Amino acid sequence: MSLPLHKQNRIPGNATDDMYVARQPVFDKEMGVWGYELLFRQNASSSVAEIEDQDVATAQVMLNGFSLAAEWLSPRQKVLINYPESLLLQGMPRALPAETAVVEILETVRPSPEVLEICRHLKDEGYTLALDDFVGGPGFESLLELADIVKVDVLGVEPERLEAVVGKLGKHRCTLLAEKVEDLGVFDRCRDLGFSLFQGYFFSRPQVVAGKNLSSSQISRLNLLQALGAPDLDMMQITKIIQTDVSLSYRLLRYINSPGIGLPYQVRSITQAVNMLGQRKIAIWLRVLILADMNPAPHARELLSFCLQRARFLEMLSQTKLSTSLPPDSMFLFGLFSSLDALLSQPMPDIVDKLSLEPRLAQALLGDVPELQAWLDLALASESGNWSQTETILERLAIGRDTAAKAQNKATIWAKHFMETA
Repeated sequence: MSLPLHKQNRIPGNATDDMYVARQPVFDKEMGVWGYELLFRQNASSSVAEIEDQDVATAQVMLNGFSLAAEWLSPRQKVLINYPESLLLQGMPRALPAETAVVEILETVRPSPEVLEICRHLKDEGYTLALDDFVGGPGFESLLELADIVKVDVLGVEPERLEAVVGKLGKHRCTLLAEKVEDLGVFDRCRDLGFSLFQGYFFSRPQVVAGKNLSSSQISRLNLLQALGAPDLDMMQITKIIQTDVSLSYRLLRYINSPGIGLPYQVRSITQAVNMLGQRKIAIWLRVLILADMNPAPHARELLSFCLQRARFLEMLSQTKLSTSLPPDSMFLFGLFSSLDALLSQPMPDIVDKLSLEPRLAQALLGDVPELQAWLDLALASESGNWSQTETILERLAIGRDTAAKAQNKATIWAKHFMETA
């Protein structure tokens, strides 16, 4: 009897990057958590951000931070993410859902006509705009007209000027957020002045949270950049690129299941996921992903190669049967994700819980579908050269020996070719 999928000790290796983000809660007047600001961090011990490239840092917060936030974010809570001018002008905030992600405009962003135009578009599309680190200086009136939230640096404003700053903001009908609230006295005064939201060391210092992420391969990034540069985006080409990269596949499905993107039904395949997002959203998501992966860690290439080989093997074999529990593209996904626990160094139940998969595919990954477990056992036995077990399973599934051998050879060549170019 074979072990359940998530308990099998398969190929050793780890193709993960550690990912980190700091979260600092934002409170309302009743000291309830309204949301969190997500901040870039290099490692678990970082107390402040050491940023070499603001664009890359923001992209990593968007992807990694938002993905991690899905673990602990409660319904109706928000996340605030800082955007430098370049990413703002590229429309990158659209990669995250307007219902959850607040677009925080850095104080270094000047209200140029181009900035104001993209802000108007984002606002029309339902995004909440927050103006960061306002201290009452001139030159931001046009942005104040568009801002839904204004974050006032109460530590950077002299106490005698704070009331005047609040009075100036009153005509803009925006929600006031007091940041850098250091003690109870400042909190009480800000609340009396009309602030509705509060953030600072008095409540909580930023806390670093960590997770595991997979790096997409170099060839995938090159292929994606080439595909994204085409005048007319080829959705079939995009789908093929994502399907052959376990990292992209995993992160796409996890992204779809993030706060504010919840779907009314379950995803069966990468093709379905790409079609659900549509051309515009998938292009934005992929550009952010490429930017966030500019400095990937080395892959555990052997493990990734086996994932691809297994996925292709199951897909081709399922095409020879009149009916299986899953269609061929879902069988491909089943094989591709069958080693996610080893790749991510996380229990399979925890991983499956984060993905928006149809129930039968999710159950199969947990080893709870005997029929599909037999298919996976066949792939594992064939890979490891256990011919007696391979013969037994082939008989049970009524698959010819020659058919399986040809599929295994083709899958091995296909995966080897892909990894050689990766």
